[in-house]
Amino acid sequence: MTDELAPLLPALQDAGKNSLLVADENLAEGLAAVPDGQTVLTNRRDLADQAERRGLPCHFCDFDFSSWPAHSLDAIAYRISKEKAVVHHIANSAAQRLVPGGRLVLTGAKDEGIKTYAKTIGVLFGDKAVLEKQGKLYRVTARLASSRRTASPLDDRDYKRLRKILCIDGKPVYSKPGLFGWDKEDAGSALLAGHLPDFFAARFAVWRRQPIRLLDLGCGYGYLSLQAAALGIKDITATDNCAAALLACQHNFREHGIAGRVSASDAGDRLGGSFETIVCNPPFHQGFARSGGLTDKFLNATRRLLAPGGRALFVVNSFIPLETLAQRRFAHIATPVRTGKFKLVELG
Repeated sequence: MTDELAPLLPALQDAGKNSLLVADENLAEGLAAVPDGQTVLTNRRDLADQAERRGLPCHFCDFDFSSWPAHSLDAIAYRISKEKAVVHHIANSAAQRLVPGGRLVLTGAKDEGIKTYAKTIGVLFGDKAVLEKQGKLYRVTARLASSRRTASPLDDRDYKRLRKILCIDGKPVYSKPGLFGWDKEDAGSALLAGHLPDFFAARFAVWRRQPIRLLDLGCGYGYLSLQAAALGIKDITATDNCAAALLACQHNFREHGIAGRVSASDAGDRLGGSFETIVCNPPFHQGFARSGGLTDKFLNATRRLLAPGGRALFVVNSFIPLETLAQRRFAHIATPVRTGKFKLVELG
């Protein structure tokens, strides 16, 4: 059983069916120990798949609590997320969905801000939260006061709202809290996008045409898909594990008139067929932890989904040995661009 899940189980077991486990990437290995029948709310497709394999009632969405009426839950349990806006959104939602006296139980580490959350959520709930050390983590239990003072919601950066963050090809690009690098143009992705004209020109020289089918693997809000569409690529599939990313990417496809597909999958695991070109800025963090296994997962997916004679273009931090990791999977490995921080790696 994971350290993240164990401190949450007593509250879930006490409340039984009238409880909710909120799960993001920090519980990616932990759902095997969740009690039978436990309802799970998750923003991760891989976690939803785990829950469904267990037969657990599961809601895969961008932490949308609208399926539960106001003051209907006895307990909500949650291993805190990396982004403050997400934690605040879930705390605000819990304050609306819990019955008076209901509990929000959180776990997290000191350097993740758990002690601050104990104070701010205690104020929100109108009762001092209890903070307990639980192994490497802390557990916070906040009870919703029966007659609590009116408290302002915590600042969740207007979590649900999509907002314009930049323009591509003269058209606005939208994003939101809850997805990686949501409020900026990622420097690595911008480097890859700047190389796309040369990448497509090299493919044109071989195929005597533009690439037809492109996959944006780990699409985020769709930045690389939008850049490829601006260069004339028509058939685009974008996929991501995160519900917030999928919402933003779908919105951007509509705004930019891209008749492509936006698909929920864990590193392309739900996709079939093959793609002539794949572009990817893979994560190497999973929540608070650095995960080398994620790079292998994206390389395996690329090997499976890349069409014969096709090419994939990755951008990674310079210190990641992507070329070495790719050797047993790909015959063609090149590094056309290096900067001080990033490199582009072409695979085929």
